[in-house]
Amino acid sequence: MASINKVNNRKNLYRVAYRNPYTDKRSTAYYKSKDNAVIALSRWQQVELFKKNNMDWESLLHKQTAPITIGKIFAAFTNNVLSTMRNVDTKAKYTVVMNSCRKVFPDNIYVSDIRTMKKHVASIEVTGWMIYKREMELIYNRSRRGIDSYLRDLLHIFNWAFEEELIHKLAMKKSDRYKSTELKPITYKTWSDEEIHSLFNHPELDELQKDIMWLFAVLGSRANELTGYQTNKPYKELHWEHVNLENNTLQLLQKRRQTRETVAVHPSVMVILKKWKQYGCQRPLDMKYKALNKIMHEIVAITGIEFTCHDLRRMKAQVLRNETHDLPQASRSIGDKSDAVVDNHYAGISVAEQRATNNQVHDSLTSIISNN
Repeated sequence: MASINKVNNRKNLYRVAYRNPYTDKRSTAYYKSKDNAVIALSRWQQVELFKKNNMDWESLLHKQTAPITIGKIFAAFTNNVLSTMRNVDTKAKYTVVMNSCRKVFPDNIYVSDIRTMKKHVASIEVTGWMIYKREMELIYNRSRRGIDSYLRDLLHIFNWAFEEELIHKLAMKKSDRYKSTELKPITYKTWSDEEIHSLFNHPELDELQKDIMWLFAVLGSRANELTGYQTNKPYKELHWEHVNLENNTLQLLQKRRQTRETVAVHPSVMVILKKWKQYGCQRPLDMKYKALNKIMHEIVAITGIEFTCHDLRRMKAQVLRNETHDLPQASRSIGDKSDAVVDNHYAGISVAEQRATNNQVHDSLTSIISNN
């Protein structure tokens, strides 16, 4: 049961220990006055009693708590969490997510009302977070996978608010996200040997076009890690000071990294960069993403092979995995920490790898059986 104790050497002298009804873990709260501590003790004892007897303890807990608006939750998260983050991209991501929620649930909406709200969206009455999902898809033309990523981040925000006791009832649950059966299968470009051969040997492509393709295919880097001009994120620009032509290394600021990391580069890439420096290029890849994307579209138009700059990153992972049958190595080769992401979005298991696995199982089984 919940308990109260007086503690020394603290500004708030009274400690109330209780069992969190959602997580079933012990938690503590501190109070300046004994009266407030006793009130809190009574509340948690009553909640524990309701839960023990299978009564509606959530409603009881909610009634004892002053309602709070979405705007106040987002302001608290911004001031207490985002303000301490060092990664600019992560801060921007959460800001976009909160703004997307505001499009559907304005700042003055009480958090406690969301799950029971009803609204007609495109002639169908929906409830709670389904309102958000349906409006984002049908009114704001977001894909379900994009919406689901927003829901994941919103879940993090509201769980933080719950853990900080800004709210005492879960505003979001995992079940509010899309189920896998509600999402379209993930599809991505899978390169064939014939396409790769045709692409790099196409007679109508000029030297610059082939050099840029080779740069991305061999490095496996993202476009915003290599482009020399980025108005919104100048700290990610690649300059000549980040290139070591003698040691064949680059200093790249990769996704989710706090600082630039040294990346070993194949000599064939350095040959291209040395050539561009001799030509007088101000930056290694002396262009913005818009100009790079234009070149990619020109290559697609000439070759008839549909691909994006990011598909050249996939090319590296796929070629390496097909050759080595080693998923972790393919992940590391493109600077990705997650094998699952690479497996699902870049280089899934190939027929060649499946055959190699089948042969290993066959040989192992045959050896075991013959020895018996």
